[in-house]
Amino acid sequence: MPETIGFIGLGIMGQPMALNLAKAGHKLAVYNRTSGKTAALEAAGARVASSPADAVRDANIVIIIVSDSAAVEAVVTGKDGILETLRSGAIVIDSSTISPVVSRKMACLAASKGASWLDAAVTGSKHGAEKGELTFMIGGDRATFDNAMPILKQLGKKHIYCGLHGLGLSAKLAQNTIQATMVEVFCEGFVLATKAGVKPEVMLEIIQSSMARAGITDFKAPFIFKGDFTPYFPLKLMHKDLELAAEFGYAQGVPMPVLGAVKEVYMAAKAQGKGEQDYAAIVTFLEELAGVKVRT
Repeated sequence: MPETIGFIGLGIMGQPMALNLAKAGHKLAVYNRTSGKTAALEAAGARVASSPADAVRDANIVIIIVSDSAAVEAVVTGKDGILETLRSGAIVIDSSTISPVVSRKMACLAASKGASWLDAAVTGSKHGAEKGELTFMIGGDRATFDNAMPILKQLGKKHIYCGLHGLGLSAKLAQNTIQATMVEVFCEGFVLATKAGVKPEVMLEIIQSSMARAGITDFKAPFIFKGDFTPYFPLKLMHKDLELAAEFGYAQGVPMPVLGAVKEVYMAAKAQGKGEQDYAAIVTFLEELAGVKVRT
């Protein structure tokens, strides 16, 4: 059944997600801080809104996917933010990766307007968003989760309910800690092997024949070998997520020594100007230090 949807954030993930909803026949109003990113949605029949408040004015479903906690707070509570026009009974699905504490605060503010809030962090990168095959990690009221499923199913292939508000984001930060660390240590190992004289394709065959094999490195290896760091997920956003995970770990009293080291590698690569590239570009930071390139 077609819904009236306000969609805020048309970046690498948001634009293909919104396009999938437009193609499914929903009545869409979209807002993006940079107006140039709205052209594809307008061509698909969406109304381009002048502000977040304008985007959600008539919406039963609101979807937000922006860069960080500050951006979510601005979209919700800032001038012309969604709280000005959010309808009672609306469901807000926030797929931004932000602080669980901030997300819980936003859930309370939405509740003050009679609306429901889900933190619905995603994984699956740009290609998953384009294909409608994302995996969602969701926190919030279970009944709201069930009511949002018809829309969520048009955006993703797997929807994992994690518990109450903030727990979807808690799971996402843990997942990105693991994923970022796996890619970084994969790059360390391949730089070491290449420096010693082992060809990258030979090393990949060894890894894929061992217990060290992982889906994320199977996916990233061909791009690394070609030196293609077109962003599926920008390095600067992965670094932001690692910072959030470190803060959250501290708040939970969880020691995370490996995260601390990996986070600094991503920070150094970002400081070198690699932030807009895919986070697999972390290999180039290591290559430059070692004086070797992992290329086939």
